[in-house]
Amino acid sequence: MRAWVGLLAGLVLLGGSGCAVVKVKERAFGEVAVERNVDALSGGRLSTAAATALGSAGLDPEQCAREPEPCIAQLRPLAAVEDWLATAAELQLLRMNAAPATVTKAAESAGIAKRAEPSESPVVAPDVDSDLRTRAAIETARYAYAYLFLSPRTPEQRVFEARQERVLRFYNRAIDVVAQAAFEASRGQIGTTPLQVGGLELSIALHGYEATELTQQPEALLASDTLGFDNLRAVYRRDGFGTALVAVFPRRSRSDPDAADTPYRDTRYLPVTATLRFDGDGGLDAVLASRTARMDVYNPYRIDSETIAGRKVPLAANYSAAYGIWLARSELARLSLSSLLRPKQARAFKPRIYLNQPYDPNKRVIVLVHGLASSPEAWVNLANELLGDETLRKHYQLWQVFYPTNLSILSNRAAIDSALTQTFAHYDPEGDDVAGRNAVLVGHSMGGVISRLLVSDSGDRVLDATLQAFDPAAAQRLRNEPMVRELTVFKAMPQFERAVFLASPHRGAVVTDGWPLRMVRKLIRLPFDVLRETAELAQRNEVGQDELQKIGFRKGRPPTGPDDLSPNSLFMRSTENLPIESGLPYHTIVGQRDLKLPLLQSSDGAVPYRSAHLDGALSEKVIPSGHSVQETPQAILELRRILRIDMAEYAKRVKR
Repeated sequence: MRAWVGLLAGLVLLGGSGCAVVKVKERAFGEVAVERNVDALSGGRLSTAAATALGSAGLDPEQCAREPEPCIAQLRPLAAVEDWLATAAELQLLRMNAAPATVTKAAESAGIAKRAEPSESPVVAPDVDSDLRTRAAIETARYAYAYLFLSPRTPEQRVFEARQERVLRFYNRAIDVVAQAAFEASRGQIGTTPLQVGGLELSIALHGYEATELTQQPEALLASDTLGFDNLRAVYRRDGFGTALVAVFPRRSRSDPDAADTPYRDTRYLPVTATLRFDGDGGLDAVLASRTARMDVYNPYRIDSETIAGRKVPLAANYSAAYGIWLARSELARLSLSSLLRPKQARAFKPRIYLNQPYDPNKRVIVLVHGLASSPEAWVNLANELLGDETLRKHYQLWQVFYPTNLSILSNRAAIDSALTQTFAHYDPEGDDVAGRNAVLVGHSMGGVISRLLVSDSGDRVLDATLQAFDPAAAQRLRNEPMVRELTVFKAMPQFERAVFLASPHRGAVVTDGWPLRMVRKLIRLPFDVLRETAELAQRNEVGQDELQKIGFRKGRPPTGPDDLSPNSLFMRSTENLPIESGLPYHTIVGQRDLKLPLLQSSDGAVPYRSAHLDGALSEKVIPSGHSVQETPQAILELRRILRIDMAEYAKRVKR
């Protein structure tokens, strides 16, 4: 018996010391998926694949994360090339994330504040060449680049592997850090190359930018994919090779005499895409040892792919970030309201034409004109959707008009006409660019009324209707006044070939005659220069107060934009039947707030259907909505449909 007990004990002892028992534990699929997706970038720790590669080679993953270089050297002969390169990139990324972000914070600092003003104190630049975070970022990018393009298998052979997508993210994140370090090393000096960055001699090459587009030095560089935006329904980006950034350019100097009088301007925020290529003879060891590299900076609106290591790859891009930052930092809504109600305004600001991307001579222009008491912020989601639509983005560029809505509609029509004419002439002085003709005009609310006048020929009808209230002698004197003729006699702008009107009160908005808005209209202020010019005009032509009152003046004050929107205004009576230029296709988008009412009796809460409707429109889309119909997905889809039709018809005309 004792012998049997001893034998059994020995067997138990031998089994316990020599055999491992595998136990099966069932887990939720979501739990497993989360674990598979955790890596140095998403979870701050090594991925399962990297930890497995190190463990299989007898290396401690935690120790390797603290000291990556020895582990990377020891792992090379013990692992497959792809395992080694991917693990090396991830280890260096952990080291990059652990280092202080001194250089990155310096590169981003000027772009964070809403109103960053130039500082008179000298800026102390960090030591970019010895910065530990920058050096780790370069090594991350180096190993990731080698994995993607220099390992035994091609990217196409690994197309369905999660690890390739992970390593690409490591590369892109590292390039973000290297690009900001390069920006700091150049101290914002465009064209400074080569640069000493993190132990590399780094040259910079720009692609898709005209020399005239980058005449200023950027003051900051922001990482696009780390930015979040409230009130922006979607962020449109393109996945690919490289990192998407936003270059922030300085504000115009307030002492610049041309700043107020130049209508065309960019938004100060330029989207860019950056990649990093390491020099070498094409071999793996040469790239890993190289101390020289080139950073390529692309205009994502003009270049969407690049040939790298002999294969064409898509480039990453973010089309919403620069636009979102502009709206968040521009304070256009505040300026719009202050121009409407602020007393003691010395002069009206002149309309501005904002280009939402660098001017492209080969893309047609879409011009957006906002409505009353508004600004380009009214187009936030519509413009973002157009920028995010790849098909439309390849054929169109966006210009947004910003104008003071306290002035009369005829004054704004003349000023916007002048601003757009100057802008087209500036960018296309010869008139032979695709962008200089066949543009599409889109207006909302009062902006739609102005837009209709921009594509209409008034003849003398508006002038005659305006002068009916004056005695014949005064009328004749006023008829010859350049200022009067500029406001009342106009032709359709030749650059536009299609128009879209959204919730536009072409025959007036009844709500403007309600007592709450009548009180608001009384509070609206006009600039002193407008009041002075009007008074001088009346005095010069011996026009009395009684006659001025007949054409809408109140106590010597000329009509404002809101006054003109009244169905009973002289403006509406003289312009509501002006025909749109013959042959020009136009469309209407109308809001209907109360669906229980018959369409002909309905409104969007501000504009009656009968006022927004236009006979002869190629299409009319009625959408369940209030007055801000341009914000609805249905209106945006309708505009995109119209633009696709426009694009197809334009292509047919070009082929003839």
